[in-house]
Amino acid sequence: MRSFGMGVPPGNMMPAAHAQMGAALLPQPLPIAGGRNIMPAPQLPGPGRHLQILDHTVHRIDAHTKANGEEEKEMVVSNLRHFTLKIGVLDPRMGIGRDSELPLKAELLYENGQLVEQLATCEPLLVGKTEVVAMQGTALFKLRITSLSSHRDKQRFRIRVSPADTNLLLREPGLSVVTTPMKCVTKLSHRSSSTTKVEEGEGEEWEEEATANSSGAKRKRDDIESILEAQGQQLQQLQRTNDEILEQLQAVKQLLTARINS
Repeated sequence: MRSFGMGVPPGNMMPAAHAQMGAALLPQPLPIAGGRNIMPAPQLPGPGRHLQILDHTVHRIDAHTKANGEEEKEMVVSNLRHFTLKIGVLDPRMGIGRDSELPLKAELLYENGQLVEQLATCEPLLVGKTEVVAMQGTALFKLRITSLSSHRDKQRFRIRVSPADTNLLLREPGLSVVTTPMKCVTKLSHRSSSTTKVEEGEGEEWEEEATANSSGAKRKRDDIESILEAQGQQLQQLQRTNDEILEQLQAVKQLLTARINS
């Protein structure tokens, strides 16, 4: 599990502004020793309370090389495992950790800021602790993305955290924050941290899991068939033994009858 400690610009994430959010909104994290990445805390965009990402764990970080030769690190999560997101409520008047209780909710966005649409499946797009009350200025979300990037035209996802009361966001637009983009795959292969191609997707991982599941199912079927065959042979042997015992009993009965009659 990789962890990102971040100070992400909260921004005013109202629906009309979703499409305007770009890569400039969330600068790439700066790696430091110990496997943790941080971002410098930005200047607050205005008065009032603001949300800030204090920590964001992911399952893997891939290194890519863009077409222009630039190195890029990509956050990856599995749709089978939870990750955590720690949010701070920052009040310029009191600092962090002194605010009163604040109910917050987490939503799933595309990288461009648009809300992810629900497909035919009834499973929610985001499961886990999606609604958390910030206590003493912090809230810890435990989330799992159910939708795969490969099923969404290879788009990456962000998590947006904002007040459960939408009217509060109108009064305090700083109470909204989004994560850096994450790719969601179904199985985490053990890749090295060396550079890989940008176009490498989760299709290979999906195929690997499907192949593994297919092989496992075949092995189970073969094992069951072997057990059934052995049990069948045992039943046949028991039937033969039973027939022999009946024949012996019949012979004993005939012998006793003959002695009585004589």
